[in-house]
Amino acid sequence: MDFVNATLPLVHFFDETLDLFQSVRANKLDSDAPLPALMIKQVNRTTIQIIVRADDDIEAMNLCEFIGNDIKRNFDRVKGINIFDIDFQTTPTPDLDEETDKPECWCYLDIKYFEN
Repeated sequence: MDFVNATLPLVHFFDETLDLFQSVRANKLDSDAPLPALMIKQVNRTTIQIIVRADDDIEAMNLCEFIGNDIKRNFDRVKGINIFDIDFQTTPTPDLDEETDKPECWCYLDIKYFEN
């Protein structure tokens, strides 16, 4: 069974279904990415990291919580990967990006999906 990276199907899903973000990226947020920005990265086979960067700490927290809850409710609509369960592994945690000095919020999601 081949490994399937869940990052790109999730990036495409959020980029196509939500207009909340100026940029949706995989694996790394560039320092000049328009805000609010969403980054999705597969940390290991069953863990996804979500980072939301915004101009305001409350906006970053609210968007991070929204994204986590939205994917929990709608994982069956993600194309390109067969997800059968997804849930918060950590609660959304506010932070400050050291490079840009912008507020961000991150969390880890536990993802279970079938590989091809």
